[in-house]
Amino acid sequence: MAQDRSQFPAAQPELSSPKSIRRSDRAWIWGLMAALAALATFFFTHTPPGFWNKLMAVGTAVCHQDPAHSFFVYGRQMPLCARCTGMYLGALLSLAFHFRKGKQGSLPPRKMLIPLGLLFLAFALDGLNSLAASLGLGWNLYETTNLTRLITGTGAGLVVGVVLAPIFNQTAWASWVKASALPNFKKLAVLLAAAAVIILVVYAGPQVLRYPAAILSVLGVLAVLCLAYTTLALIILKRENIANSLRDLLLPLLVGMLTAFLQISFFAFLRIHFL
Repeated sequence: MAQDRSQFPAAQPELSSPKSIRRSDRAWIWGLMAALAALATFFFTHTPPGFWNKLMAVGTAVCHQDPAHSFFVYGRQMPLCARCTGMYLGALLSLAFHFRKGKQGSLPPRKMLIPLGLLFLAFALDGLNSLAASLGLGWNLYETTNLTRLITGTGAGLVVGVVLAPIFNQTAWASWVKASALPNFKKLAVLLAAAAVIILVVYAGPQVLRYPAAILSVLGVLAVLCLAYTTLALIILKRENIANSLRDLLLPLLVGMLTAFLQISFFAFLRIHFL
């Protein structure tokens, strides 16, 4: 009886001596950890004091933080605008959904590309519509609100996770699985239902629930940046498909984290001291 090989791990070359490679990485790992500690010290000493202000500082790396486009928590502006709040909460949800399935590294099948494409198209159209209104061009199709920003941002965030998670898996792991974590419309419906709950909580839920939403949105920023830069580091360092455990990913992960925090610290310093 023929076996379905789509669920089998992708065939990859064996790592000849993983222990020796890890040993040679030690100096780099300690150096990167020291650099991360120094950068964290710089960030905490050159940004306004207080936990909420630190969240706001992280948000400057990816968001314009326009108060008119943002939600508030008991009078305090959330770290990300409505669109970015949705996008990074959606991305965090989508990444968690994918990684709980393990090392599945295939993109969704073609039949799933239409609804995912529509989610991203809605994000782009709402953004252009909002920009046209802000510039007074007169050709905006409707009034963009924080609710439309939140909804379309969340949809785009789901797409970010759907793409980023399998690309990371198929780049990092020696035994990534040729299967998609989002193979059918049933799985997509579950993901969309969870996203709808997030939208409801942020927009219409008790304001106290916006506190964890704000923290999670900033964690979403960190997760997306670190994962994207770690994937890039794997390619640049020519370490694709050799990791069998998280320990094997320590060096490229530290490179990714350092790059992400460099971006965050640079924009935070620029925004706070010069803009």
